[in-house]
Amino acid sequence: MKSSRHQDTQVLRKRGVIAFTLVEILVVIVVIAILAGIALPLFTSTSVKGKLTQNLSNAKTVGLGLRLYAADHKGLFPASATSANAAYRFIVPNYIPTQKVFFLANSGWCTGSQPVEYGPTGTLAAGQNNYAYVSGLTDSDNVDYPLLADGFNDGAPRVYNSVKGTKGGIWSGTKAVVVRVDDSAEILPVAGSDFKVHSNGIKSGNANTDIFTTSATWMPSGTVLNPE
Repeated sequence: MKSSRHQDTQVLRKRGVIAFTLVEILVVIVVIAILAGIALPLFTSTSVKGKLTQNLSNAKTVGLGLRLYAADHKGLFPASATSANAAYRFIVPNYIPTQKVFFLANSGWCTGSQPVEYGPTGTLAAGQNNYAYVSGLTDSDNVDYPLLADGFNDGAPRVYNSVKGTKGGIWSGTKAVVVRVDDSAEILPVAGSDFKVHSNGIKSGNANTDIFTTSATWMPSGTVLNPE
């Protein structure tokens, strides 16, 4: 004797109604879940690449502003002993017409709102700048010296971390945007062993060199300053 469910299915088919069994529905759900699992990482990867590209472009704009300032000040980049923001205020708005290029959403350093164009409170308030700065360099220094980069750990300039959304963790400790003295910009890998950006022997001749360190043979002067 045929089951009641089978009879119901036969009746629906005779009436021209397409009926799915529970197994068929489960198969469809599994296929959809598999496709979603494949698509989500691809979407996330594309989104991260887009943010990195925008970050690289903004950092290069800041670097250009610094070089324009140096051209008008006997080759000297802005000097500051306190913070990257203090140095960057020398180039806004005379050399960079907008503050928005300093802001990076999801950066632990950008805790405030995106900066509006210049109001009575001044420029680049705390929480509105993502980029660290190397103070004390000139435009005639080694073109491979780093001039600015994504902000580092709070209290530990030169070091990143793997905690996304924290200060120094914008790219989860895997990479960093770096702009050099000649305004060339790169997305460089961060070493998992110490969360620093190493030269890999290409720039300084020493594979173990942290490109933001100072030494007699690599960047003799320069002070790394974090954002505010």
